[in-house]
Amino acid sequence: MYRTIKIKLDRSNELIQTARLWNSACQDVIDYGFAVHDYNKTRLNKATYQDLREKYPTLPSALIQTARDQASDMLKRFKFETRPFKHQLGAVRFDARTMKVFLESGYCKLTTVFGRLRYDFQLAAYYQKYATWRISNAQLKIAKNACYLHVQVEQPEPELTTGDNRLGVDLGINNIAVCSDNTFWKSGPVKATKGKYQYLRSKLQSRGTRSAKRKLQMLSGRERRFQRDVNHQIANWIVSKPYDVIALEDLTNIRNGKKNKKLGKWSFSELRGFVEYKAAAIGKKVVAINPRYTSLTCSKCGFKKKENRDGKTFNCKSCGFQIDADLNASRNIAAFSRSDRSRLQCQPAKRDTIST
Repeated sequence: MYRTIKIKLDRSNELIQTARLWNSACQDVIDYGFAVHDYNKTRLNKATYQDLREKYPTLPSALIQTARDQASDMLKRFKFETRPFKHQLGAVRFDARTMKVFLESGYCKLTTVFGRLRYDFQLAAYYQKYATWRISNAQLKIAKNACYLHVQVEQPEPELTTGDNRLGVDLGINNIAVCSDNTFWKSGPVKATKGKYQYLRSKLQSRGTRSAKRKLQMLSGRERRFQRDVNHQIANWIVSKPYDVIALEDLTNIRNGKKNKKLGKWSFSELRGFVEYKAAAIGKKVVAINPRYTSLTCSKCGFKKKENRDGKTFNCKSCGFQIDADLNASRNIAAFSRSDRSRLQCQPAKRDTIST
């Protein structure tokens, strides 16, 4: 498994100049590959390497190679439908040949157009647990007031638990997460905060000025970070429970687009991803099941009928069992995850970007 940690560096002229030349070289390879409809790295290298060395004499050979690799990946991803574009100060790819990062010592050495330079940084206490992991690659991103090195670290996955104690989790709008152990993560506080963002957004949109548009952009980023933080909290809450297997609904094509007036378009796929990678880190299993009939089936007697559910309440028309509708669904999710008819999909996540 691997993680990507974010390290803050000083915004130096050497890094900015390196980023400008690297992105220009990458764009040259993109333009050539797009013109000849080829993303093969070997052929791109043979066709462009010599010209790039002459055009960018201060750009080290190893950085030209990473620029070519980036161009090849972008061409492959876009499938020649549109020509990829690299921003002048876009992200720069570093590999083992072009960087050395010492997390425990708090410094890194990066290859630049001015040679190999050292940059000191302060590793947050939260990141100390990754200090001994193996470093594979990194990306340098240029921001307005600083540079950020996104370092990817990895280590072998822990062995999965052999237990079969299962927790069902129902994801929804009235309650963001309801667990089969009778615990709820209510959406009330989240709706209140999202409602404030909606109010501010409507006020700024009605003005339409340039400064209002800048504030809208800042507000959007703040709201995304709030949602991401809440999803992290919910995922930690779920994974910390004493269960071996966590069963979630596969909402890929069902509820990701459902909106609520105050909650908005909540990213349940992001929440599921957080649960998967956090569970994998401690050896727990995560399974995704088909959500069909989980909200219509009685978790006590198994009777299935549409009339069983009435809004937030579940009242079985067969045995009379009455319970919160979301809690009933979560119990069914745990039960259905043991059955072949639920079409289990085991998808442990391996990566997440961790930032402060």
